Amino acid sequence: MRKFLGLTAVLLAGLLFVGAAMRAGAQSKAEESVQVVEMTAKKYNYSPDEIHVKKGTRVQLKIRATDRTHGFKIRLFPEGAPEKGEPGLRMADNQNNFKLEENQERTIEFVAERPGTYTFRCSVFCGMGHRGMSGKIIVE
Repeated sequence: MRKFLGLTAVLLAGLLFVGAAMRAGAQSKAEESVQVVEMTAKKYNYSPDEIHVKKGTRVQLKIRATDRTHGFKIRLFPEGAPEKGEPGLRMADNQNNFKLEENQERTIEFVAERPGTYTFRCSVFCGMGHRGMSGKIIVE
């Protein structure tokens, strides 16, 4: 009986080790495929204002506000989807609203988990055209 329990424990430990190794390998693969997007924010627009990424890709948005302080707020759920359960964009720091200081680069990182269109907009009032300062990320 002791021999059986010992063998069972060894097999269980081996399965746990293999599972952990597989998860680490998948995570390493996701880290290898990083899509870096250089962006600017200036009065009333982002450039580019439409970004395409593949599902499963780790994305780094490097955004520089060129004329004044702006904001960047992104929907974590795709357009038309209920905002319940796991979000389609998994943010590195668990937030979706960022302040973009003038002439400073801000890196916003996420993993595109689900296909769909994710909108973003300026979240710091920047003048009369502020409401039109928006864009979208399309996860394919």
